[in-house]
Amino acid sequence: MSDKRKIETSTEVWAVIRAAHPEMLVFATASSTGDMYTEYGFPGAACPTIAARTTWDYGENYRRLNERHEYWICVPTGGGE
Repeated sequence: MSDKRKIETSTEVWAVIRAAHPEMLVFATASSTGDMYTEYGFPGAACPTIAARTTWDYGENYRRLNERHEYWICVPTGGGE
């Protein structure tokens, strides 16, 4: 897989790309307590196209509090297969 650079983007840009391209697949995902990160890309691509991260604190009964969202467009920087 190629190396990538992530460029921060807005919620609106990320949502439009995601909605316009339902063929994108999950490239990678990672989670831990109060943190979820996912990359999406086109089938056969060497690099993901977009990424998103959501973090939160836990409240009573595991209710999510203070949700924060970050979104990126991923750009290949080289490397290779």
